[in-house]
Amino acid sequence: MKKLITPLLSAAIIFGGLFIESTARADDDKVPKEKPAKKKSGFYPFRGIIKSVNTRKNTINLAGAKGKPDRVFVLAKDAKLKLDGDATELSEIKAGMFVGGRAKRASEKLVEAHTVNVRTKAPAKRAPKKKQEKEGKGNKK
Repeated sequence: MKKLITPLLSAAIIFGGLFIESTARADDDKVPKEKPAKKKSGFYPFRGIIKSVNTRKNTINLAGAKGKPDRVFVLAKDAKLKLDGDATELSEIKAGMFVGGRAKRASEKLVEAHTVNVRTKAPAKRAPKKKQEKEGKGNKK
């Protein structure tokens, strides 16, 4: 009897361990894998009316919001400047023009503008949709 029980117990232990290991692997496959975090480029958009341009320092100043200081953007070495869609130079950009573009913070105090799109006139503002108009569209019979 001992000769029969020993091989059966050892076979049960071996096959039981394999069964537990295979089910554990199946459970691991079901766990959703975390997606890698998106790399942030550090770029952010800016826009506004130009308050002043300094060609010696290669900077553009935009008026700050109420109670906030002016925003100063230093042009990057590889900055792309456009005036009404055409390539331009900083000397052609004047105060009062509308500007938009992409900037990146280089340090705590320094912000570099990499793309600068200038328009002689600010784009027309869109009128906000009234709440009643939205509700009225859904109630048509």
